[in-house]
Amino acid sequence: MMDDRHPDILIVGLGPGAPLYRTVAARAALEESRVLFLRSADHPGMDDLVARPGTVILDRKVADIPGGGKDWAAAATILCDTAAKEPVVLSVPGHPRFGERLVIESLAEAGRRDLSVEIIDGLSAIDLIATSLNIDPVVDDVQIIDAAQVVRKIDDGPFNGGLFPFTPLRPMLFSRVYGNPVARPLSAILQRLFPADHPATIVTAAGIPESARTETTTIAGLAETDPDRFSSLWIPALPEMEAYRDPRTQQHITALLRAPGGCPWDRKQTHASLRDTILDEAYEVVDAIDSGDIANLAEELGDLFLLICLHAQIAEENGEFTLEDVYEGIATKIIRRHPHVFGDATAESPDELAAIWAGVKAQEKREEPAKPDKAADGQPHSMPALVRAPRVLAKHPVNAAPTGSTPDARSRALLDAVAAIVAAGDDPDQVLRDALVDHVTNKTGMPRT
Repeated sequence: MMDDRHPDILIVGLGPGAPLYRTVAARAALEESRVLFLRSADHPGMDDLVARPGTVILDRKVADIPGGGKDWAAAATILCDTAAKEPVVLSVPGHPRFGERLVIESLAEAGRRDLSVEIIDGLSAIDLIATSLNIDPVVDDVQIIDAAQVVRKIDDGPFNGGLFPFTPLRPMLFSRVYGNPVARPLSAILQRLFPADHPATIVTAAGIPESARTETTTIAGLAETDPDRFSSLWIPALPEMEAYRDPRTQQHITALLRAPGGCPWDRKQTHASLRDTILDEAYEVVDAIDSGDIANLAEELGDLFLLICLHAQIAEENGEFTLEDVYEGIATKIIRRHPHVFGDATAESPDELAAIWAGVKAQEKREEPAKPDKAADGQPHSMPALVRAPRVLAKHPVNAAPTGSTPDARSRALLDAVAAIVAAGDDPDQVLRDALVDHVTNKTGMPRT
């Protein structure tokens, strides 16, 4: 579909709008164009192109879509229908490959039709914002993010944790911050990682002298703003030791505790020395659950996570595994064991779910390396006996009289007592806990709480 000189579609970046910002190549392409398509007419500096006879303004040809924006797929169809007959020029503000949905759709449609495409670069919003904010996107490791796309993918409900893949340890530059419908949910998303009072800067019309402006707010205050369609959002990074809401910060803190010059107590710990501590912290978690103290539960889960990080750090120093191996191991296991959630399997009943579970476990047993055996009763060796008892006795009830060799009288008496408690439907561990409290109360006269 290509003649001797022109591609079927030539996409021209116009820069920030004013003709003086157009490159020499862009000016030449526009002057030579026979059929000119313009993304929109309401961007500053487009008057000369809008006034050209025969210019097709695509956003006037297509409908709005829910959530804002235009049906750029339909616009791409219009463009390619013409390009199939004669070469066309498509002009867009900024750089064609920086967040231009029309360009994305046009490239896809042209590929399906085997139409040739060339692109002439233009100054992008990134270039202009970098100058406006005095930043270097490469040296500063800037994360460039489409705000409208993020908000479309992530709502503010409780089932979207982990979907925002960026780090507060690097600055963020958001394009397409289209009004309060984008700014408000974006504020909620960012508050998962940043303090509410962390600064945010809205940059509007960068590179357009008569319109350029900046507005400073906070992550929380962003929810009350209403940026226009020429706005971008700048979020500076948090200092390394202040990105408290990023799990990598705790991982690095743990590494520093263990490093030469770190904490003497942490440096001398081993897997074995932390054994009882991790049990103690797990019990603290259980206490917070039992007491309904949700704020304390968050703190105790943090203490437990610290120990996970410590074990992983010790293992990394020993060449055994890393914290990333822990992440990978549990993620792959959970995905593998839930094909009815993450795969094509279906489980409409408990029996179907049990069959899926049994199949996955059998496959794991065939493929995974052998693991240390559990105790003879099938429970972990370190599980407290009173916690183990109800599970074992449910499968192996105590007979009226002992069989085989005669057990020690005291152990048999204890087993019989525990069996009687289990048979009555009670938890022997809780019964013993209550008895200890009553015992202490009777000895000290202190009220039971």
